[in-house]
Order: sequence, then C-alpha cells, then structure tokens
Amino acid sequence: MTGAWTRPAGPPTAWLGHVVKIALLLVVSVFTLVPFLWLLSGSFQTQAEIQQSPALRQLWPVPERPTLAHYRFLFANVPFLLYFANTVYVASMAALVTTLVSAMGGYALAKYEFRGRGVMTVIVLGTMLLPPVVLLAPLFQLVQMLRLIDTFWALILPGAASGFGVLIMRQYFANVPGALLDAGRLDGAGEFRIFWSLVLPLVRPILSALLIFTFLGAWNAYLWPMIVLRDERNYLLTVAVTNVVASIHQQEYGVMLGGTVISIAPIILLFLVLQREFIHGITLGAVKQ
Repeated sequence: MTGAWTRPAGPPTAWLGHVVKIALLLVVSVFTLVPFLWLLSGSFQTQAEIQQSPALRQLWPVPERPTLAHYRFLFANVPFLLYFANTVYVASMAALVTTLVSAMGGYALAKYEFRGRGVMTVIVLGTMLLPPVVLLAPLFQLVQMLRLIDTFWALILPGAASGFGVLIMRQYFANVPGALLDAGRLDGAGEFRIFWSLVLPLVRPILSALLIFTFLGAWNAYLWPMIVLRDERNYLLTVAVTNVVASIHQQEYGVMLGGTVISIAPIILLFLVLQREFIHGITLGAVKQ
C-alpha cells in the first residue's frame, strides 16, 4: 500500500533505534502541542468552564459550549487592528534592517583583508555571549540620549547590529569563490554592485532564513517594547495583550487567551507558509564545507 510504513533495512538494533527515535519525537510533539491546544480551546470556552474544568480534563480541552464572546469583546473594546499594524511595521522593518546590516558586516569580514579583522570577528562573537538583560540599562540610556523613547526606531535600531546575523552571513560569504568577485571587478563593476548583484543572490537561502528568524524575534519581543513604549497607540500586540487586555478584565482568562491567540496566529501562519525556505536555509548551513 502506498505510504505504508515499512521496516528499514539493516540489523535489528538499527530498526529498534529508529522506533525509539519516532517514539521520542511523538512524546516531544505531544508536550509541545498540548499548551497551544489548551490555549486555543480556552479562548472558545466560557469563563465558568475555564475555572471549573478538572485538571485531568484539561489534557483534552474540548469546549462543551463553544463561544466567540471573548473575541467579540476584544474587537469591540481593544484596537487590535492598530496594534497589529504597529507589530507588522516594526517586525518587517527590524527584519529588513537587521538582515541588510548583517549581510554587509558578514561580507566585509569574509571577503575584505584589513588590519584587525580577526579581532573584529572575536568582538562580534563576544557580543553573543552577553546576556541581553545586561544590556538593557546602557541601551535604554543610549536610546534616551538619542530621543527615541516611545518611537518605533527604539525597537528597530538596537537589534540592527546582530552578532549572530553577522557571523552566520560571514560563514556563507566565505564559501563564495573569490574569482567571482575578481571577474566582476574586471568587468568594471563597483564594490557595492558586486555585493548586491553578484553575491547576495548566491546566499538567498540564508538571507530568507535570517529574515524570517529576525521577523519572528521582533514579533514576539516583549520586554524591550514594554520598557521603551509609553503611549498605548504605539503598543505592539505582545505588550497590548498583557497591558491593555489585562487592565480591562484581569479575571477574564478567556479574554486573555483570546488576545494571545490573535497575537500569535499571524506568526504561526507565516511560519507554516515559509517553513520550507526557513528549514532549507538552516540545513544548508549545516552541510556546507
């Protein structure tokens, strides 16, 4: 029968190892999906049903009387479209700026010989070892000095210089043949045109992966937006769900769950649409020499 599982070739120990891997993946998948299923189901339950459900039943949280009351309440009392537009703008700009800066930084470290290149690479690597929370105070002072508090640029610019992005781009650019760059120079192309027209198309998979990865991080960011944003009209979805929604109904868990579903649904759909490009970019880096 087409699609039926067949025992893999090889000794019994290899077959047993294959079965154990599948079992472990199933267990991990269940533990990963249950919180999301509970979140989605709770957003359609009544307040009484959420509070009175026995603990064992929450492992199979199918609503007994599904309701859209929480979603109707949210869209009637919370400007979600405004928060959604803010989040799309900030996440898109952060992804574009960070990917472009990382590509230029990685290209410089991989393809240009200059004094201190090794030290610069170590410094970039060192930035990845610092816990982000350590940088909050100096970063806030810098943003405040630049008068960017309560602006979207306070969310976009601090993450533009990504040590992770620069290093991963450097790894990819190192595999681009130097002869290609020399050929471009012989044809009279400038350095920026070589970078933009010849080199960037060759690393499109990792560009896409870094773009998606950065977009996901900016979309889900909570601590930094909560610190630098003051005006409710500038809130992102993550901050709006915890501040605005919670302030309206602190005891309405269904409203909180509905707001969370609204905030994460677009990013899940985006990942499902682009997951092949994302996984391809990541796995390509694992096998390149």
